[in-house]
Parts: sequence; C-alpha cells; structure tokens
Amino acid sequence: MSNHNGSYILHDTLYLLKNMDIFKEIGIKKTREFTLELIKLGRRYDGNPGEILQDIGEDIGICYYCLHESNDMKYGLCKECRKEK
Repeated sequence: MSNHNGSYILHDTLYLLKNMDIFKEIGIKKTREFTLELIKLGRRYDGNPGEILQDIGEDIGICYYCLHESNDMKYGLCKECRKEK
C-alpha cells in the first residue's frame, strides 16, 4: 500500500523549491539529481513516484514511469514510455 501523504509532502516540496527559484539556482543537472534522491527517499517509506512527480516531473524532465531523465516529455512520460506497445 502506498504512503499517499508522504508522496504528497515530497511533491509539495518539489513545487516549493521550484516556486522559490532554487531549481534555477542549482541548474537542471542538480535539480534532477536532487529529485531522484527524493524519490529514493520516498520509496523507503512506500512513496509513489507518480504522485511525487505529478505535474512537476515534466518540468524537471524526469519520467514518472521509468524515472529516466529526458528533455522530450509529454504527459509526464518520456518518449520511450509514450510508445504504444
């Protein structure tokens, strides 16, 4: 079972950092590194990466499904994950 509250707290943390322009200060590489570490932390507490990255993952460039970095994002998914199987 997912820890929804924990996921939403981490999600809100990402938005807080974005709105405070901290991501602009540290750049895209460190932003993505931080976000992936935050997701690892969330997983230790049964967090849900999709909830953590909802709406903001696309801005950061991290696919909510496979967690790969990408500059080609749409609907929160990278190009590979958007392919129909």
